Amino acid sequence: MSELEIPPLWCPIEPAAHPMLEQIEKEIHPWLASFDVDERVKLRGKASQSAAWACRVAPEGDIARLQIMSDWTCWAFVTDDQYTDGGPIMDKPHEWNPLFCKLLYSMANPETREYVRIPPLGAAFRDLSERLERTTSPARFLEWVSAHYIWLLGSACSVSDRSVKRIRSLDEHLIVGPLDRAEPLSTLMIQIAEDTELPPQLQRLPKVRAITDVAHVLHSFYNDLASYSHELHQECPQSNFVHVLKIEQAISPQDAIVEAVRFLDRLMLLFVALRDELNKSAGTELRRYLRQLSNKIRGNSDFQRIAARYTTVLDVKEGITSISENPTDAMYEYSDHPSDNQLSAPFSSISWWWDQLGR
Repeated sequence: MSELEIPPLWCPIEPAAHPMLEQIEKEIHPWLASFDVDERVKLRGKASQSAAWACRVAPEGDIARLQIMSDWTCWAFVTDDQYTDGGPIMDKPHEWNPLFCKLLYSMANPETREYVRIPPLGAAFRDLSERLERTTSPARFLEWVSAHYIWLLGSACSVSDRSVKRIRSLDEHLIVGPLDRAEPLSTLMIQIAEDTELPPQLQRLPKVRAITDVAHVLHSFYNDLASYSHELHQECPQSNFVHVLKIEQAISPQDAIVEAVRFLDRLMLLFVALRDELNKSAGTELRRYLRQLSNKIRGNSDFQRIAARYTTVLDVKEGITSISENPTDAMYEYSDHPSDNQLSAPFSSISWWWDQLGR
């Protein structure tokens, strides 16, 4: 789909996947089709291969909850393509904002019928909400609701930027980008799928908050690397890390990709260092959480480097194209060493992450 070349990435984390991946994937498409979606949505759903993502980032998950997580991921990918990163309201915040506020309200208040205002995807979302509420505690469900508000706040920023053709700064994107990529929400969903919970007193430790932020940036910016060409075709690169680098540093798209890989390798060095320090004194709950962050980073990378969602153009103006369900060529390979081995902060806004080393 692109002549741009992504250099090898350094990701020294062992891969893992849930053994029921293929079975879970087979259940997604009849579920999506049951909501009377059109052929374009079905193709987008098939290209998402969302169980391949969910089963890699949560390899120790309960199969029933992994099915919900996979169905949700398919829904989220299609919704992004239909409304946020593509479609007629992708640059119209005056239409996008109230639409998604109504959707969020209906999630927490099933007595309302506002979800029908996003047919047919609103009904699919209602189904996901009801299934999750039946399988988890009220407290966890409310966390899930709140995490959607955080995700869609980030998405609203992207829609607003797009409406005035604004490119955010690098410092802004380090904050907004992970929200728009649903990082807090997807980390919560991994914990729900694997039936774990990190106590609030551990969540609030500065070093735990730092490594969580590092993992979220790694996950979301790996996604930006893989989806850059996809988003160029969607005409929505404004919220992509590679594009932000290109504009702010006034460099070519290829040079921006190289710089993005250098930054991510440097950030991976920090993740490994923080993880190793925390593991020295961590109890069972924190060790499991650190393993979940590791699986999230590597599982996402393994998924997206060959995902049909990013190797197939489904959103060009000319219409639908065919998809390759099993691409053979990965968009990038792995390196056995980092391209940048500096263990220091490249941007002042995130220097506090490096300040946690040795503490």
